[in-house]
Amino acid sequence: MNDVPELNSLIGHLFRHHSGKMAAVLSRTFGVRHIDLIEDGIQDAMIAAMKRWPFTGVPENPSAWLTQVAKNRTIDRLRRETTSQELGDTFDVAIAASQYAQFEGEVVDDQLRMICACCHPSIPPDSQVALTLKIVGGFSVPEISRSFLASQESVAKLLTRAKSKLRDGDVSLEIPVGDELTTRLSPVLKVLYLMFNEGYAPTAGDEVVRRDLCFEAIRLVGLLTSQKSAHVPKVDALAALFYFHAARFPARVGGDGEMLVLGDQDRSSWDREMIGRGFQHLLASASGDEVTDYHLEAEIASLHATSQDLASTDWRRIIKCYDTLQSRNYSPVVELNRIVAISRMSGTSQAFAALEKLEESGLLRGYFLFYATKARFLTDLARPREAAISFEKALSLAHNESARNLLTKNMAELTERKI
Repeated sequence: MNDVPELNSLIGHLFRHHSGKMAAVLSRTFGVRHIDLIEDGIQDAMIAAMKRWPFTGVPENPSAWLTQVAKNRTIDRLRRETTSQELGDTFDVAIAASQYAQFEGEVVDDQLRMICACCHPSIPPDSQVALTLKIVGGFSVPEISRSFLASQESVAKLLTRAKSKLRDGDVSLEIPVGDELTTRLSPVLKVLYLMFNEGYAPTAGDEVVRRDLCFEAIRLVGLLTSQKSAHVPKVDALAALFYFHAARFPARVGGDGEMLVLGDQDRSSWDREMIGRGFQHLLASASGDEVTDYHLEAEIASLHATSQDLASTDWRRIIKCYDTLQSRNYSPVVELNRIVAISRMSGTSQAFAALEKLEESGLLRGYFLFYATKARFLTDLARPREAAISFEKALSLAHNESARNLLTKNMAELTERKI
């Protein structure tokens, strides 16, 4: 019998990394209106793997095995819960779809189709993003709630309403073209942005970086650039942002697997090819008249990418970008980043005053990075007791094990300094 805890860890990894792909493939086969049954079928496949693999071993292609089992379980559920006529219609559509895909001339992608379906105009914008993260990104409700800075209950309601639109509405799994694609582009880009963010700084689990999620977001934004009606400047701006951040991957993990923050990273190990691609897309993004949030964030990332260290970084220009972002659409998270930039340019005392003002708003009371930042500021200001309290608060809110380990290390260093 194989090692059960290790196998369960592998199965959990596969579920997290492949459930979105399975949902997209099966939705094309059975129709997006059956998304609840499809998700249940995927869950059944994971349970079947937990029961069978300890005795039979892991299949040669585990993701293909899971997809096939999920497909079979979905068929079983469809047989139980639909009429014969409905079932026949479902399989007629599935056969036609598979034949169409074989002869379709343009590039198609199941996950991009699924994202476009989840971003259908009949679904409210917030629900579009939550639904896509859940189905395509494989995000849990707690992960989505942390991305939204919202309660799990409100996210669950968003998902319920959105799924009802998929079940009852006229939503097809097609990549729209022309003006229809343009209208869906904003929520699609937001989904890819949040997908990359979750990969770059996972809110849960034990990984410092979920590279697969980041590179999937990069791949999907690349597919958009291949669609003529979708290849607009803001798509290039988002691609530039992704590449600049992805360039740091080799330096974000230390020799012992620990998380390394920007100031501790060996910048010589940053991927220069990735940075070059980032600048190619940033240059392409300047072709239009519109300056989006993605342009501004990509500019910030480019300034980091070209700096030798924190001291030589153009913080004044970075703060100007943050000021512009805030004037367009205020975000407490962006404000926190702006305050960190102020601390680098003008010192901790000035930044701490701005941080206290942000704290009074209560908008980030559940955000661990706020308290981690506050703890660092208090440490710099030689207020160790207050810093320790903020570290403990940050630790209580952090769900990623690597982030928790870094906070614990910082707390230990603070204790040694006090002694």
